[in-house]
Amino acid sequence: MQQFHSYGHSIVLIGNFNPKIFHPAWFAAQNLIGEKDEEGAKVEIVHSDVAIFSLDWLKIEVLHDRFKALTLQQAYAEAVRDIVLGTFNILRHTPLAMMGINLDVHFRVNSEEVWHGAGHKLAPKEPWSGVLRAPGMLSLTMEDPRQDKYKGYTRVTVEPSRKVKPGLFFGVNDHYEVEDPSTISGSDEVIGMLNEAWFPSCKRAAEIVYTIFERITR
Repeated sequence: MQQFHSYGHSIVLIGNFNPKIFHPAWFAAQNLIGEKDEEGAKVEIVHSDVAIFSLDWLKIEVLHDRFKALTLQQAYAEAVRDIVLGTFNILRHTPLAMMGINLDVHFRVNSEEVWHGAGHKLAPKEPWSGVLRAPGMLSLTMEDPRQDKYKGYTRVTVEPSRKVKPGLFFGVNDHYEVEDPSTISGSDEVIGMLNEAWFPSCKRAAEIVYTIFERITR
């Protein structure tokens, strides 16, 4: 199986947040991170409008309407899930409306020929003949309705990698929505989705990425 060049796994929540409480000291006080993590945290800003800080394995970004927890290390993907679950089990009155479980990976490919061939397979050039002189794929996004009991969709984006050349970027956005936005009273519905859907979502995202990568580069 092809190994990726770089990796990112994130959970994004859409709701109503108070950014200034999301400080490493708060996470440590709630036993969500350890003392060493708190001491080593790099705080960019913690303000009433935005909070951004990072640990060796985690980055947290919070706006009034958006919370994001990200790791760039595959070994810590499940720890990111756990910190999100822990945070919003504590902050249960935070209204949450949507969630994205996101996988972003960059692969190196064996040659420029294979790289160009992947673009030709995903976006054939024949329809553009005589219209554009040298068309090339910059980005392709496909959307699939959810196949489980939740509202939402799965979007898959394939682009030339900006991190490795020749390379390909794959992004999978597994998007979930609450059943009735007018009845949101806290975090329970979305956190229940995360708790139940995490492993199936991760498995499906990996299957999508590796299957498409193999098909377009062989």
